[in-house]
Amino acid sequence: MSVQQGAAPPEIPFWRGLTFRQAAVTLAVVLLLGMLVGLLELFLDWRGMRADVERDLRETLTLVEGSASEALYQLHPELGRQLVDGLFARASMRRAELRDDFGRVLAERVREPTASALAEDWSWLFADVTRMRLPLDYGFAGADAEPVGVLEVELSAAVLTQRFLAQAGRDALLGLARALVISALVALLFYLMITRPLVRLAGAIAAVDPARPGAWTPPHLPHHHGDELGLLRARLGELFAASQRGLDQRDRAQAELTALTQELEARVRLRTQELEQQRDALGQAFAELDAAHQELGKANRMVLESIQYARRIQTAMLPDKGALGDGVREIQVCWEPLHLVGGDWFWLERLDDERYLILIADCTGHGVPGAFITLVLASAMADILRDHASADPATILCAIDAVVRTRLRQDHPEAESDDGLEAAVAIWEPARAELSFAGAGIPLLCMDPAGRVETIRGARAHLGYRSLPSPGEIPVHRIAVAPGARFYLLTDGISDHMGGQPRRLLGRRRLAGWLERHAELGLAEQLAAVEQLLEDYRGDEPRRDDMTLIGFQPR
Repeated sequence: MSVQQGAAPPEIPFWRGLTFRQAAVTLAVVLLLGMLVGLLELFLDWRGMRADVERDLRETLTLVEGSASEALYQLHPELGRQLVDGLFARASMRRAELRDDFGRVLAERVREPTASALAEDWSWLFADVTRMRLPLDYGFAGADAEPVGVLEVELSAAVLTQRFLAQAGRDALLGLARALVISALVALLFYLMITRPLVRLAGAIAAVDPARPGAWTPPHLPHHHGDELGLLRARLGELFAASQRGLDQRDRAQAELTALTQELEARVRLRTQELEQQRDALGQAFAELDAAHQELGKANRMVLESIQYARRIQTAMLPDKGALGDGVREIQVCWEPLHLVGGDWFWLERLDDERYLILIADCTGHGVPGAFITLVLASAMADILRDHASADPATILCAIDAVVRTRLRQDHPEAESDDGLEAAVAIWEPARAELSFAGAGIPLLCMDPAGRVETIRGARAHLGYRSLPSPGEIPVHRIAVAPGARFYLLTDGISDHMGGQPRRLLGRRRLAGWLERHAELGLAEQLAAVEQLLEDYRGDEPRRDDMTLIGFQPR
């Protein structure tokens, strides 16, 4: 039997290969770092050269100060000319002038610059350090020195600039050469350490005989026995061996199946008469099955009707948006279970004339199990708020944790329930213009009057759950509320919508950015637009969880 060997791996163009891409990325990084370092060195060289020019010019004038004073005192033009000519020994000297104290020029010389046009354009780099004026005094021993004139010199800024640009060009060429050498070395190392072993491994895989994968000969990868490539080589060997075992089992199964088929054909022939006799019994069984289907449909309708009624009960347990009265200017709620009933729940209550409570909770699971947890929470809220009416949000969350654990008997060793919830509480106090917030796994989004949104994260804690400890200290955030500010509480069913291209979660940060861009909408329009945003972002992706979003604007 002929066996088709594995196809040869396709040739990959050099410019698409790992070696080329590694070299390109390395060169780009080295060039970028070299450019940044080069700019810093260029700036330091420029500052150093300016300082050297000033220092050299000052030292030169100090050296010739005595000779210049002598020439002016004696009014000796030849001596002054020699001194000026000596200054022009510096290639960068452009002008030197020696004047007496009456303003008469004793000696002067000017040299036109021979620098390039580029140096002329950039001569401003040294223009402010090229001129220096030295007042000259002369006196005899035992007498005070008197002014005899002034020596003025000017260096050519263009010549200095040309010298500086030449040095900068040499440094740039050296930096480019260094970057190319480093990139080549790094690319070579990557090729030797990663690319070449991968090519060998790919070639060995391509050479595998599909009919006999167990005969695969792994390539020799020196120096890679203890790293990821060695592990990959070992795992591939195990995979091919497992494939060979599966093929062997398939061959044995096919042989057994052939024998079984022959036996079954004989049995079928023998039992054909029995099947004809059983036809009437089968018709009666189908009739009974149809009746069972009818009963099942009836039971299904009863279950759906029960869940729909449970939705009416759960909806009736939710508070009216007007429960806070005039404590808030506006409040809007988006509450949508994944199924007819869900594990998201919220509560609004006016604690007294000066305090207004907003609570949101995300209970374990969704559907009927999640709805049962909301019933536990709803039945306990009246007692919790009565006993902790004046407490801060963190105390209320801790009280919820204690009640859930007690009512679900999670404080008993034999308890079966390991359910709980995430929740957040916000209390608005108009007299103090302050909102206090505490969350266990649920954040608060704050939009200031200018439309900027800040996210205040809740504590990393859960309420209830037999397998988890009770939450420790839950921080309380106190927020000074400016007129026009808005706040948003949401469960993770809002931010965990999957969609977009590429497929990823919507996330709280993207939702906050959307709210900032649509801050001009009214609160009702905002929440309606958020629902449309979620539907558009999700596309064909189904929803995964219950979702609740509460937006409110304090009065």
